[in-house]
Amino acid sequence: MKERSKKKKPYLFFIAPGFIAYTVFIILPIIYVIYLSVFEWSGLGEMNFIGMENFKTLFTNTRIAPVFWNALKNNLKYLLCVWFIITPFQFLVAYLFYLKIPFFKYYKFMIFMPYVISSTIVSFFATMMFNPTIGFLNTFFEKLGLHQFVSAWVGDPGLSFKIMIALVIWQGAASGMMIFYANMMDIPQDIIEASRIDGCSEGQRLTRILIPLSLPACSSIIVMSSIWALGVFDIPFMLGGPTGGVNSSLDFVNLVFYRYTFGSVLSGEVNLGFGASISVTMFIIIMIVTFIQNKVLTKFEYDT
Repeated sequence: MKERSKKKKPYLFFIAPGFIAYTVFIILPIIYVIYLSVFEWSGLGEMNFIGMENFKTLFTNTRIAPVFWNALKNNLKYLLCVWFIITPFQFLVAYLFYLKIPFFKYYKFMIFMPYVISSTIVSFFATMMFNPTIGFLNTFFEKLGLHQFVSAWVGDPGLSFKIMIALVIWQGAASGMMIFYANMMDIPQDIIEASRIDGCSEGQRLTRILIPLSLPACSSIIVMSSIWALGVFDIPFMLGGPTGGVNSSLDFVNLVFYRYTFGSVLSGEVNLGFGASISVTMFIIIMIVTFIQNKVLTKFEYDT
């Protein structure tokens, strides 16, 4: 028995480095943030234990709670856009490439190219394009005499969120699109040829072969995109500023975290404990959303 147990132990040496690194850089920071969330602390000096007061303030304070709920609403709106706009768009583009439409290699390159550009740089150029005074769009319309199309763009609460979604699609659609495309190209040609011999139309081939066999890839794309949607920061920060734009139309939870953790005109003080409570809240929300998505999407996955 002793010799048998010794033979089983060597694999621990292979697991240990990864396990230690994961514990030090992932598990311990999460535990520390949870611990920090029950304190009031500026980062310097004494830590004052206040229990659940940070969470109570976040959810019920008349000044802070409306800001948080509005930001969370924007995150959830973005999440719905991921489910019903961005992911279907990625699948549609991948399907068109799969059909090898004319010049599809050129289109594939043009769609993938923005993905390699930093989101911060993309957002900066977007502000230059949509700036109401010096932006390219308004200048272009004024030169053509189309004054009816001149707008505040990102400064318009009715347009700012839509512009952000369009920017996300332009800059980030390539990732999911390439996953869908690679998944379609990986479908055995025998299945496609058999469908042609059986007289399947292109629509039947799409709904009965390509979509079912793309569901595992769709599940991965939705989960990853949803996590990103609930933790987005850079694009709304660049477009709307740290205060979330006009009427907080571009305010997201990570912007709220930034303002109330490191101090601003809204809070006027640094409070790492309160910021930790926001992080813990979003961590729980992301875990719940991911769990529900996995449960729902697993039911639709095609058993290969």
